[in-house]
Amino acid sequence: MVYESLVVGGLMAFGLFSDKALGDPMFRRPLVMGALVGLLLGDLRQGLIMGAAIEVVFLGTSQIGGSLPSDTMTGSIFGTAFAILTNQDVEIALTLAIPISMLAIAINQACLFVVGLFLDRFNSLVDKGEYKKFATLHWVLCLAQCAVYFLVGFVGILLGTTAIQHLLDIIPQVIMNGLTLTGQILPALGIALLLNMLWDSKIAVFALLGFILNAYLGMPLMGIACIGIVVAVVVGLRDKELVEMSNSNTTSTSTTNGDDFFD
Repeated sequence: MVYESLVVGGLMAFGLFSDKALGDPMFRRPLVMGALVGLLLGDLRQGLIMGAAIEVVFLGTSQIGGSLPSDTMTGSIFGTAFAILTNQDVEIALTLAIPISMLAIAINQACLFVVGLFLDRFNSLVDKGEYKKFATLHWVLCLAQCAVYFLVGFVGILLGTTAIQHLLDIIPQVIMNGLTLTGQILPALGIALLLNMLWDSKIAVFALLGFILNAYLGMPLMGIACIGIVVAVVVGLRDKELVEMSNSNTTSTSTTNGDDFFD
């Protein structure tokens, strides 16, 4: 279990480093982290499936300023790892990822609090023009946060996998059925949260089209997604043309009004 613990700890540290030092190239997303967990734990297929399922749940989750509703990276890594190591299905990965992501907020906020204590020091270094010391302090704090996340991942898998396996073994079958059903509902909740932010009456017909293609024609989701891309490109080009025509008409009207003024 040491190897598995090192893998999860390393991915936790890598995910945080990508956010703090690489400009957040989206390596922290559940889809990427789930795939990496699966690859390094010897089950890439399950990792991809679980990562994609968890990604759908958190589609409507976004960080606003310092407010983080849930730590999706930690939840997806632990949920996928625990499910693979205990030979469970994707529904269990989803069920584990949600509470873990919420509990992990405390770690994130604690790190932000400690870093905030150095704000005066950062300002002082800038005022003195000591930019090399400023950069050094930044990297020290960044690597310290990565070390914290590595320890959380390492210890969590090393000590927690057996506990999770024991917990799953003693849970009655009726409860497991309920957890499975919950896991199947959670992706729909994620889509609903996303639609709640993006919904517009003008796109209702496209949502209905996707439902019909899947429910009545049996088209797979990848096929529907491809059709959605085509529709988005067509609508985007049409809107661009309309905007250009509107701007052209506005320019022509302005020129005509100017000529009338001088006449």
